[in-house]
Amino acid sequence: MKSTMANLWHPVKGVQICDLGEKRYLFQFFHAMDMNRVLKGSPWTFNNHLLVLYKLELGEDPLQIPLVLTHFWVQIYNIPTGFFSDNLAVQLGNFLGNFMEHDTSLLGKGNRNFMRIRVQIDIRRPLKRRKKISFGGNCSYVTFKYERLSLFCF
Repeated sequence: MKSTMANLWHPVKGVQICDLGEKRYLFQFFHAMDMNRVLKGSPWTFNNHLLVLYKLELGEDPLQIPLVLTHFWVQIYNIPTGFFSDNLAVQLGNFLGNFMEHDTSLLGKGNRNFMRIRVQIDIRRPLKRRKKISFGGNCSYVTFKYERLSLFCF
C-alpha cells in the first residue's frame, strides 16, 4: 500500500507512510503543496477500499481521531433551466452533508447540464440519490451522481 500510494500521488518533496495499526496509516508530506493536492483530490481508494483522510493538527493523536467524514465531488442532474445558482448549490450541498464549494467552470459550456459541488459526507450514513425540489409551483427531482465512488459506498 505504501509504495502504491506514493507512486500514485508523486509528491514533489516525498511522503513518509507509517502503519499505526488498527487499519490506520500516518502520511507525512514534506511539502504543503503535496499534502493539499492529495487532500483536494479525495476520495482516494486502495483495493476498492475508501481511504478516509484527515489533516492532523499539532498535538492531535492520530489513533483518537474519528475517521467518519470524507469529501466527494457530486454531480447534480435534472435541475430545471434557469435554476442554477450559488444558493441552490449550497442548499443541495447541505442536504447531502456539509457544502464545501461548487465548480462554476462547467456551467453553460457545451453539453453540460449538471451542477458540480464538493461536499463533506459522514460515511456512516446512507448516500442520498435524489431530492424533490419545488420551483414556480412545479415539483421536480434532482439526482446525484457521486464521483469516484468506491464499491465500499454501494
